[in-house]
This record gives sequence, structure tokens and C-alpha cells, in this order.
Amino acid sequence: MIIRNSNYSKLLAFFANSLGFLREILRAARLLIFILLFTLQSHAQETQTWVQQNIQFSGYIKYLNTATFQDLDAILNDNILHNRLNLKVYLNDNFSTTLEVRNRVFWGNSIQGVPDYATFIDTDFQDIDLSINLVNKPALLVHSKIDRLYIEYQSDKWHVTFGRQRINWGKNLAWNPNDLFNAYNFFDFDYEERPGADALRVQYYTSGNSSIETAINYTDKWEDNTLALKYNFHKYNYDFQVLAAKYLQDYTLGVGWEGAIKNMGIKGELSYFIPQENTDETENAFVGAVSMDYYFKNGVSINLGTLYNSLGVTDRTEIDLTSLNNFTQSAKRLMPNRWSFFGQISKSVTAALNTSFSTIYAYELQGVYLMPQVSYSIAQNWDFDTVAQVFYGKEEDSFENIANSIYLRFRWSF
Repeated sequence: MIIRNSNYSKLLAFFANSLGFLREILRAARLLIFILLFTLQSHAQETQTWVQQNIQFSGYIKYLNTATFQDLDAILNDNILHNRLNLKVYLNDNFSTTLEVRNRVFWGNSIQGVPDYATFIDTDFQDIDLSINLVNKPALLVHSKIDRLYIEYQSDKWHVTFGRQRINWGKNLAWNPNDLFNAYNFFDFDYEERPGADALRVQYYTSGNSSIETAINYTDKWEDNTLALKYNFHKYNYDFQVLAAKYLQDYTLGVGWEGAIKNMGIKGELSYFIPQENTDETENAFVGAVSMDYYFKNGVSINLGTLYNSLGVTDRTEIDLTSLNNFTQSAKRLMPNRWSFFGQISKSVTAALNTSFSTIYAYELQGVYLMPQVSYSIAQNWDFDTVAQVFYGKEEDSFENIANSIYLRFRWSF
């Protein structure tokens, strides 16, 4: 697991030469997509058949309106028009390539009140910048970003992916200590695809129930890099994974599992972080998360989980609870405090109507987060959601409502 700086310089040069061109692709990607669509209409029926069999093009347009307030004396209103374009091309039986672009238009009170709002909204930072601000004005921001761009090879035993991709090693719903590459924020419900990483990922399937996987991501500096090895296997009706990694400035050991006790699903992830350099300011860290889920016959499902972080703060005055929905997460710091508890109950009322209620309790912060959600399928490609995020926390000697947000979202998929 140890790579010398000289070798890492060569590795950086390899990634830079291979991925350095990606920034320019952002400008060309939109033009290529439109050219492709024009070509689909212009080619003969024989070409149309090949295209239909080997090219997938999809996406959506969403409109999200947000009302944020503490009381009704002042209400902040924000708007996002969100377009996503997904293109996948199957080059042959083994190779494929994927390009996905995320375009968003922002306007409202927040962009006018937050300085340099463009840096505030782009939390999925990569050393290779594939984002661009098409318009950046005090009242309007148009932001575009490539968050997937990779080439993929698949065979019976091998699966190799190179480029910007999502490497999901987590098992729990809310918190994933094993997700070393793509930790995400549960509060950010509007980013269903979740962040990706510029990486090389190699999977080898030793049998139908086991595999070996390794991945390394690209960064400008070795200390910000992650290199990990994971082994998956099935035993005692459980799926297990064990991993070892050089994670940023730490060496990391982890284990995860997923199975069931009768009809109750059980999942867990444990990670132990050991600093590469021992100083007075560094110490070992343990992060663990376990959860259970159960599905009732009447369509109701529940999910309960807990998270422990040995380095979490114990003083609630050190954290602003209203900043949790913008909290920058990592596998080592999934919540700012030590003990957190999660609960979710969901119900499919009809085939078109779904409801859920989620809650998180941050013990040391004495804060409670509530998120009710109602989703309705208007038509085959049209969906509507209404979501609320409500924060309660202890202020001096009383438990008070400190922040609220209400979201209305329409989505058309194509």
C-alpha cells in the first residue's frame, strides 16, 4: 500500500495525460450531443437500427422552488431549473463509454445574498475541473458540470472503469463509513445521482459470490489521494466486504456486511483510520454505522440506523445546526458530532402516490432534523414532490424551531 513520491509523480503524469483533456470536453459535449441527435434523424433506417441498439440517450428537466424561513416575518425564496443529459454508447460487446452533464440555473434571494454563490453550490470538487459558469451575475447563475465521463470494459471475470464515475462502497441508507471515494450528504435529496470521482477502478470476479476490487482516484497531491483494495464474499447468508486503503492522510481498515434475520434486513459498516504521521494534533479514529430495515405487508417500510464517530464534537456550541444541509462530508466525518440516530418510515399509498418521513437526531448537538416527503407520479414521465426540512435545537434553556425549508419540485423525464 506504500507508493513513493517519485512513483506517485509518474502516476500523476499518467492520469494528467489521460484525463487532462476532459476540461475541454465540457464545451464540446453539448455540441456533440446535438450533432448526434441530428444524425439520428438524418441516417437511413439501417443506421437507425444500429443506433437504437447501441446508444442510450436520456435525461430530465426539474424545477425546484424553495421557501426558507424561521418564522413568518421573513421568507427567502429560491429557484433552480435543473437539466440532466445522459449519453451511453456501447462500442462493442466489451467496451462502452458514458457521458453525463448536469446543467443548473439559479435565481432568487440566496444568490443575491451570498457572496460568490457559484463556489457555494459546487460542493462536489475535483482536481480536474469539468464545470463552467455560463452566466454568473448577482441575480442569475447558470452552472454546467460533467459529473460522469468514463470508459468501461466488461467481460465474464473483469470489470474496468476509467474516468469520472461513482464508486459506491456503502451499504447503509443514511451513513456510509466504507464509502471512501464518494461520501454524500443525506440532506441533499435533490442530487439523486450523487457525487463521482476521477478514478481507475478494477473489479475481478473470482466466483459468483466473491470478487476483488481496487480503485485509485486522481488528485494533484499524493496526500489528498485515495488508494483502496476491497474483497467481497458471501458467507452464512450474508454479504461481507473487507477493505484496506490509504485514505487521504490516513491508513484505513474497514468491514461491511448485509444480510437478514428472518424478515429484518441488517446492514453495517465499520472503518478505522490511522494517521500516517503521528503528531499532537492527530489521533486514530473509529467510525461505525449499523441499520435495520423491515417491510410490512401493508406497504409500510421502516429503516432505523445509528452512527458513531470517535472524533465528533461533544459541545453543541461548536456547530451551527442550520448548516447541516451544507455540511461537507467525508468517510471519516459523516456527521460533526459523535452519536447520531436515524429513522425513516415510508408508505406506498397508491401506485402513483408515495409518502415518507425521515428524522435524524444529533445527540451531542441536541438537534433534531425532520424531513416529510410526498411524491406523486402525474403521468408516465411527469413527477411532483413536496419536501420539508425542519430543524429543532436547544437554544439556551429551551428547545426551539431554528430553521425551516419547504421544497416544491416538478420533474419531466425523457
